[in-house]
Amino acid sequence: MRVITRLNIGGPAMHTLLLTRELGARHYRTVLVAGVCEAADGDASFGLRPGDAVEWAPALSRAVRPWSNLRALWQLWRLMRRERPVIVHTHTAMAGCLGRLAAVLSGTPIIIHTFHGNSLSQYFSRFSAGAFRWIEQVLARSTDVLCVVSAQQAEELSGKFHVAPRGKFRVVPLGLELDDYFALPPCTAAPLTVGWFGRMVPVKDVPLLAETIACALRHGSDIRFIIAGDGPERGAIETLARQYPERVEWLGWQQEILPAMARCHVVLQTSRNEGTPVALIQGMAAARPFVSTAVGGVVDMVAGGVEHLSAGADWYANGVLADAHPQALAWALKTLARDQALAARMGADGRAFASRHYRKEALVENVDALYRELLRKKNLIQPQMHADAHR
Repeated sequence: MRVITRLNIGGPAMHTLLLTRELGARHYRTVLVAGVCEAADGDASFGLRPGDAVEWAPALSRAVRPWSNLRALWQLWRLMRRERPVIVHTHTAMAGCLGRLAAVLSGTPIIIHTFHGNSLSQYFSRFSAGAFRWIEQVLARSTDVLCVVSAQQAEELSGKFHVAPRGKFRVVPLGLELDDYFALPPCTAAPLTVGWFGRMVPVKDVPLLAETIACALRHGSDIRFIIAGDGPERGAIETLARQYPERVEWLGWQQEILPAMARCHVVLQTSRNEGTPVALIQGMAAARPFVSTAVGGVVDMVAGGVEHLSAGADWYANGVLADAHPQALAWALKTLARDQALAARMGADGRAFASRHYRKEALVENVDALYRELLRKKNLIQPQMHADAHR
């Protein structure tokens, strides 16, 4: 049983749906349990297919509301008592909290949690973050393995926040269905077009995005911006789209970003914290380099060492890691606008990097291997599964 707080637009929902489908073909009887999306989340349930094994826990949401949280715990416990899963694998913060507690109460033999990002940093006040860190420390004691999507996350959660010893963490990089992005031809239209894709919420630092766009356009750079996403902080982007109608295009929520990606040369990210952002993976697969703040797991998404330095930015073969300052980000974009051959070379390196690290087949193999390892340790592996592993 896989448990996720909600199926909203973004990486965790894509990740859990993919694993639910792909592991079903490997002799796992698998079910995905999801809560509800709030209005600003961007509901991704349109991605469900007929036959997807999905159950709903209506009280489960990301909000901290004690009565609703208790009802969600009850709903999860009842589902686990009915389904009797051997493995409960939780994803995202609230599902990780309530799902693991329900798994303990229902006697589930194997409990796993995946941190897709790090909600202990940049999400809450200092007091709230301290309380949530204590909760994570307690839950970690009854969790067999804590999965993270990048090595940086493992070091931060273990070394900085002391959630659990380093040996309890397993790095399982994201894997996605990327064939359509690998097939995308280079964008050759002028001018240089920059894409930003995401939820417009505080952790994505939309004010920094707006300031970066304004800085780039004030200096007369031949750059256009395409923004796909929505959320409570969209006001600054709406203002820019009205102010520069031919230079800033805001698309709102998109069920599929491939058409927007096809129109871009570069992907921009301005987040304060990240796990492994899906938009950057998709951009690399599409041979689009990225310019991003150097946060979270993004530091593990660059190829090789630093090739050269510019004002507030480190340049790598496939992308740029910049200071969280509009001038540093805008200067990197202006450099790529002046040298689109450089952008094309970086895009080709990014495509090769994505092919090596982020294909869905690698994710499924890694998770399957982890499950089999834990099943063997607890003498729970089924004969059929054992035979399949040696084919």
